[in-house]
Amino acid sequence: MPSAGPTRCAALAFGLVNLSTAALLFVGVFVELPARWWPVDVGTSLLVVLEVVAAVGLMVGARWGVLLARVAAATALLLGLSAVSLLAVTASWLAGVYGPVGKGGGAVLGLVAALVFPYCVLLPAVELWWLRERTP
Repeated sequence: MPSAGPTRCAALAFGLVNLSTAALLFVGVFVELPARWWPVDVGTSLLVVLEVVAAVGLMVGARWGVLLARVAAATALLLGLSAVSLLAVTASWLAGVYGPVGKGGGAVLGLVAALVFPYCVLLPAVELWWLRERTP
C-alpha cells in the first residue's frame, strides 16, 4: 500500500520551494530577458503555472497536490535538461566556430547553464525522488 505522501513539514517546504522557483523563473524570463521568443515564453508560462498550482496544492494539503507536484517536477526536469543541453551545445558551437569571440559567448552561455541547472534540473530531481510512491 503506497504512503499518503510527504509529511506536512515537507509539503510546506516543497510548496515554498515551488513558489520561489516559479517567481525566479517569471522574473528571469519575463522581466529580465530583453527579447520575447514564443518557445521560451510558452514553456516558462506552463512551468510557472504548474509550479504555483502545485505549491498551493501541497501547502493546503489537497489530495491532488502531490500528483500535481510530481507533474510540475517532471515538467521542470524535462525542460531544464533540454535547456541545459541546448545551452551547452550552443556554447561549444560558438567557441568552435567563432574562435576567441565565440569563447566569450560560450562562457556566458556556460554561466547561464550553470545558473539554470540547480533550479531546473537538480531541484526537480530531488523533488521527484522525495515525492515518489513509497511502500512500507
